[in-house]
Amino acid sequence: MKKLMVFVTLVLLSTSIFAQGSIENTTEQVDEKVNIVVGVPKAPPALPILRMIETGALDDVATLSYQEWVSPEQLIAMIQGSDANMFALPLTVVSKLYNKGINIQLTNVNTWGVIYFTTTDENFTTWSDLKGKTVYVPLKSSPPDYLTQYFIENTGLKIGEDLKVVYSTSSEIANLMIAGKIEYATMIEPMVTQVAMKNEKVRVVFSFEDLWKDIYGEETRLPNAGFGGRTDFIESNPELIARFESEYEKALNWVLENPKEAALLTEKEFSMNAKVIEKALPKMGLMYMNAQDSKPYLENFYNLLFSYNPVSIGGKIADSGMLYDKEI
Repeated sequence: MKKLMVFVTLVLLSTSIFAQGSIENTTEQVDEKVNIVVGVPKAPPALPILRMIETGALDDVATLSYQEWVSPEQLIAMIQGSDANMFALPLTVVSKLYNKGINIQLTNVNTWGVIYFTTTDENFTTWSDLKGKTVYVPLKSSPPDYLTQYFIENTGLKIGEDLKVVYSTSSEIANLMIAGKIEYATMIEPMVTQVAMKNEKVRVVFSFEDLWKDIYGEETRLPNAGFGGRTDFIESNPELIARFESEYEKALNWVLENPKEAALLTEKEFSMNAKVIEKALPKMGLMYMNAQDSKPYLENFYNLLFSYNPVSIGGKIADSGMLYDKEI
């Protein structure tokens, strides 16, 4: 009888320990958070991410952090690597990668317009005035690059024959323009504002959004950049991606509604001048639109670049699979 009681006690004790372990394991599984690492440049699309991290917008379901990229080449390496799973993407880059069979989808478009052609040449009025000149362009193979090429060559000039294009980083171009060492440059905000505040000779000659409207009408917009992620990551975390998109839109709207606070946050995280950011924010072209709603604007964008230079978007118009659809 004593042996039986000991056996029963051991069984009950073992069962209790096993059950406790199961509960703990279940708790651990429930509490386990997805790790979201976003690859971003020090540019407009990153500002809402800074806000999301500051407020812990996804803390109940995920850990959110960022890694910086400074060139399309670095971004592509990041996408092909394994350190990040969501990315701020120039629209030319996402199309090229998707058409090459890379595991990527566009979830939203968040930056519109934002590209400007600037000069210190007081006599410059038209693209044809660039004959014999040197133009500096940031982010090779990005929208600023291909659109600059399109607008210049649409006037009859040939890059490499009639004028020279030099590629560099946005910050280097800004520094050269501030120092008066270059005369002509395509730039994006907030660099345009930074340069104009430090060199009074710098002026904006063309807004690419205005030039775009000359082609497609006043009601259209020029898409520039968006957010996206690895297709497998998106498909494995549908609810989280929908939540990410919702929180990103909220954070973007906060940035627009609170320019001073957003500028201070950007200065803290990116070491960029808060006064410059605050002044530039209204011209940064920030507006959230999910990938599906962006389709008409993307079609205009990709069709024009395809007709100009198919290589710019990966040789063909990407199919609808490139665009994330939260309804699927």
